Amino acid sequence: MLDTLDLPQLPPHTPIDEAMRFIVDKVPMFATQQVTVNGVPFTGFAHQPNDVRALYPMIAAHGDLPFLVYGDTRLSFAETIDRASRLAQALADDFGVGHGDRVAVAMRNYPEWVIAYLAVMAAGGVAVLMNAWWQPEELDWALKDCGARLAIADGERAARMRDSIAPLGLTVIVARDTLPDGDAFHALDDAIAGKTGGAWPEVELAPDDDAMMLYTSGSSGFPKGAVSTHRALVAALMAWIVVGLGFRVLGRVPDDPDMQPGLLMAIPFFHITGLIPVMMASAMGGRKLVLMHKWDVEGAFRMIEAEKLTAVTGVPTMTYELSASDLRHKYDTSSLTDMSAGGAARPAAHVQQMMDAFENISPGIGYGLTETTSLGAAHWGQSYVDRPDTVGRPMPPLMQMKIVDDDGNELPRGEPGEVLAKCITNMRGYWNNDQATADAFTPDGYLRTGDVGFFDADGYLHISDRKKDIVIRGGENISTLEVEGALHALDGVGDVMVFGISDERMGELLGAAVTRDSTGVSADDLRTRLKGHLADFKIPEHIWLVDAPLPRIASGKIDRRGIRDHYRGLYADGDTGA
Repeated sequence: MLDTLDLPQLPPHTPIDEAMRFIVDKVPMFATQQVTVNGVPFTGFAHQPNDVRALYPMIAAHGDLPFLVYGDTRLSFAETIDRASRLAQALADDFGVGHGDRVAVAMRNYPEWVIAYLAVMAAGGVAVLMNAWWQPEELDWALKDCGARLAIADGERAARMRDSIAPLGLTVIVARDTLPDGDAFHALDDAIAGKTGGAWPEVELAPDDDAMMLYTSGSSGFPKGAVSTHRALVAALMAWIVVGLGFRVLGRVPDDPDMQPGLLMAIPFFHITGLIPVMMASAMGGRKLVLMHKWDVEGAFRMIEAEKLTAVTGVPTMTYELSASDLRHKYDTSSLTDMSAGGAARPAAHVQQMMDAFENISPGIGYGLTETTSLGAAHWGQSYVDRPDTVGRPMPPLMQMKIVDDDGNELPRGEPGEVLAKCITNMRGYWNNDQATADAFTPDGYLRTGDVGFFDADGYLHISDRKKDIVIRGGENISTLEVEGALHALDGVGDVMVFGISDERMGELLGAAVTRDSTGVSADDLRTRLKGHLADFKIPEHIWLVDAPLPRIASGKIDRRGIRDHYRGLYADGDTGA
């Protein structure tokens, strides 16, 4: 239906938020109204479908066009929905998944990940999306926290769950890989065999039912499960459809009707950027996704050429490496028109670097949170080139943002404070954590993002700092307190302070100042003992070992700001620790 819309063209340099407002004004299906959720008024879409499953026919409508490409596997949109429907039947009929049951999804970016995600929500369950880099202890903690009794995993993640099976009564459906030994493991292909394609479980879904949960690192030592409802998820997806139509009226969609847009999928599905604006928006918009097994610059160029891909979306590290690599001269990248990033800040210098490296591209950046179900601010094209140090303006028509001081007073443009976001796509709350949920929201429904920023005179958002103890390394949020807790648990360790270090390629690296006892532990020994307890990306690259207690402030607490600034200064002067 959207493909048949007759929309006039806007000047190509029009900012994306203005193009979005144009679409909302011109297309009746995106009309808005006030919607009250839990007593709080929000701007919502007046014609929004009831639940996520109501959007699946839009995916299936793309028929035999290729959707998911991974190695030799090529699944069309119709085949993806067919398999999702059969898995949904199996979940409901054979594995006992019912309304509100949590089902963990833990695997790398395989086509089966998408099928599992769609199927769990269609069966009435809550898709709990696990970080595929987590180690057994991290997976076990999350499985206990969410109360899942069923997981859908690849073989590697299934093996990491083995110790959780008996204590939790866990059943694991295994995709793609060799089936581990044991009665608790079931092959996905066997589970869907004999099921009827296109038939869905009979389950009543309401807009405010839970749809999915993503774990996000915050200022506490453990991840928190951010829960999004069907209402929030559908609204976010409709907003990203508006973005896609905005690209069309700006002339950023290929003119050739026979040319299918294609995107290199280089970020995990279990991150909100990879999940909503990339995977689900592609599913509804008919865009092909080419999945990478592991990030590799030359492999990326090879896929762009072979599949004639039009877009690359990744963390800023990836687009930087593509722009900086001389390998790009070996391959035909003329099909590329869009290079976007999310999950971390992109240095302003990288924007011009991309423009110089690729002839036809339009760069983009997005600012959103797991807790906002991906919506926030957006920036594309010439307005981004002109203002590369900003993340764009709030996304119409749903998102409202303001900047406040420590007392909650709204600040004028140009003054930094905490960024607050009010949107119908905001999470319902943190799973089984009422206090964290209460702390996250203001009484009038604004989410406290924990980010510090300001609006400039033209309304563009600048993110300048974080209030939370978070390091963002290559797009992965890391709680410094979680890493500190893991280090404290090791013999031979006294005081610990973990902090971020600026890095051009990764955005930030993880540093740690550690007081060691008389046993004289080494940095390599600490890293070795952290493996198995923490995912590799959480292990500090740079460790400074000291034999005296870390400095304190007057209250007796560790001087976090002073220690951080001291070691960042050492790093800048060439002392990189051990």
